[in-house]
Amino acid sequence: MVTITPSICAIIDIGSNSLRLMVARRLDLGTTVILDEQKATPRLALAKDSEGFLTLDGFSRLIQSLRYFRDVAQAYGADPVIVRATASLRNLANQQQVLQEIERQTGLTAQVLSGDDEGQIGFLAVRDTIVLTRGWTIDVGGGSTEIVAYEKGQIRHQESFPFGAVSLSALNLSFKDLLTWVQEQYVHAKWLPAKAPQAIALGGSARVMARSIQQELDYPFRQIHYFRVQTSTVEAWLTKLALMTPDQRKKLGYIPKDRVDIIVPGIAIVLALLRTTQVETLTISGYGLRNGLLLQHMGTQQKFFKSIAIDNAWHMALRNEWPPDLAMGLQKQVATLGKELRSLLGLSDRALELVQCAALLRHSGRNINMYHWDHHTFYQTLAAPLTGLTHDEWVSVALIASYRSAKRLQKFWSPYSSIVNRQQLVVIRQLGVLLRLAEIFSPPVMNGVERLDLQYSNKQLKITVSGTGISSPPKELEDLAKDMKKSWQVKLIVPGLLN
Repeated sequence: MVTITPSICAIIDIGSNSLRLMVARRLDLGTTVILDEQKATPRLALAKDSEGFLTLDGFSRLIQSLRYFRDVAQAYGADPVIVRATASLRNLANQQQVLQEIERQTGLTAQVLSGDDEGQIGFLAVRDTIVLTRGWTIDVGGGSTEIVAYEKGQIRHQESFPFGAVSLSALNLSFKDLLTWVQEQYVHAKWLPAKAPQAIALGGSARVMARSIQQELDYPFRQIHYFRVQTSTVEAWLTKLALMTPDQRKKLGYIPKDRVDIIVPGIAIVLALLRTTQVETLTISGYGLRNGLLLQHMGTQQKFFKSIAIDNAWHMALRNEWPPDLAMGLQKQVATLGKELRSLLGLSDRALELVQCAALLRHSGRNINMYHWDHHTFYQTLAAPLTGLTHDEWVSVALIASYRSAKRLQKFWSPYSSIVNRQQLVVIRQLGVLLRLAEIFSPPVMNGVERLDLQYSNKQLKITVSGTGISSPPKELEDLAKDMKKSWQVKLIVPGLLN
């Protein structure tokens, strides 16, 4: 018998192209983890008759998918099961009848979101995972497109456009005419910010495009969230795809079968907006409507830090076996040392944030293998659902968190050299040494430390340690001193421990 756990909930998103299920659990201290995700493709946007009624065949596919998702949610003991529909049901002539039949045949209560609701909820997920300045977000669905203009993280204007990837595919327009038609729909949206520093796309079409471009470019880091792509690259990729038949797109391997006929109109909607607003770079969000619905239900994760990146790294640390108090202690130590040494090293505020993220994730690989923990820390950090970090910052945090020596750093960095350049690598090594320094003066490596006094002169850094019962491994300090000499061009002196 399944025990219902109040901390587990399920989200079912009834879209015009696909239905999606997300099962999530709330852990201690407000951390949320995704347990499962499922997808079905009933294509409801194409399951309407000439009068706007959902067809019997379309309804049957909908019920079949909902019953399966309901059973999966029940297997996890999810309560509640939240069901929300977008344009898939919003534009139906027999909407109320369909909602009543859904409840009668599945026991699920579905609610239909307005276009404004849909845009706001998707934006909520983006704001929680990306540091926002000024720009727009676009969420291309199967039957509608939600666009939000924002400034300083606040919505300034929004609009739901009554077309999407599936509905546009039914028009059978040429690629050129398709782009022209969409751009004409944006002409009267005078509120759209021109040449904004940020343009963010969310939704299935955007994710598929990002994966495809990454594969074509042999991009070494396969995370979708915060992937940035030039508008010119989007245009070239889409133009090439538009010249292919659906059968030819199927052979590409990286276009899902349920997207081969709608990916061109789906991305054309995005490209038309990029052209209209004269934006040169598009950012992809891996978070969207379901994540926003989850935030609405469970609330945002408890905030410990003002920085999205550091806060998210902390929540990742809470999932590891490493004691949280040790992770937090190392973060505080590296933050303190970083502030005192920032002038010496020329560190920016953002660099100090990255090294704090790395400190929280430093020992995430130790529960896998104690002797080769750096390998596991590196790859776990790359695979973790970190937010608030661009891709070069994400790889940088992984390199800093796993730093043990310059030789190992070079080995880990090599496959990602197209994302992190050599100039960035110099700073990463400096931050790696800083993290090693903080680690040596923190438990469990060194206990009993109550205070550190730092003095720098004549390229010598003298650290006086105060406390009781202090002991430290001389070999660690000696190795660190050699590393510091090469990376910082500084001689380390620790009276009583290292002269």
